[in-house]
Amino acid sequence: MRLAALVLVACAALLPACLPQPTAECGSDVQCGEDVCARTGECLARPSVREVTVRWTVNGAAADAASCTTSDLYIQFDGAEYGDTLRFSPVPCQAGSYVVDRLPKRYVKVELGVVGGTGEVSPIDSAMDRVQLDLFQ
Repeated sequence: MRLAALVLVACAALLPACLPQPTAECGSDVQCGEDVCARTGECLARPSVREVTVRWTVNGAAADAASCTTSDLYIQFDGAEYGDTLRFSPVPCQAGSYVVDRLPKRYVKVELGVVGGTGEVSPIDSAMDRVQLDLFQ
């Protein structure tokens, strides 16, 4: 009995560590029950994720071999809270678009840029779940 009381007291002192985590780490949907495995590796309810398409041009021209004279790009999705980011790299410039399915809706803006250089930032159009950027303009 004393041991159980001691464990309860210790757990109360470390309350966050004793509580179950709101999300689980996952690698596929089968690990999430009725939820889905978001690209962040967490199980989330289906209404909490969306598919976002990022499209870009380069100095106003279509992204192709002629306009993409830069190295590979990165795409970073940012949440409302500082440090809540999801980044993909390298992204081939010539593709001209990048689609992320099961992106948590808490991500509200996207940055597309050159690895090791600067980038363009834009909010995600929540009505259409897409972003259009023009690099180097």
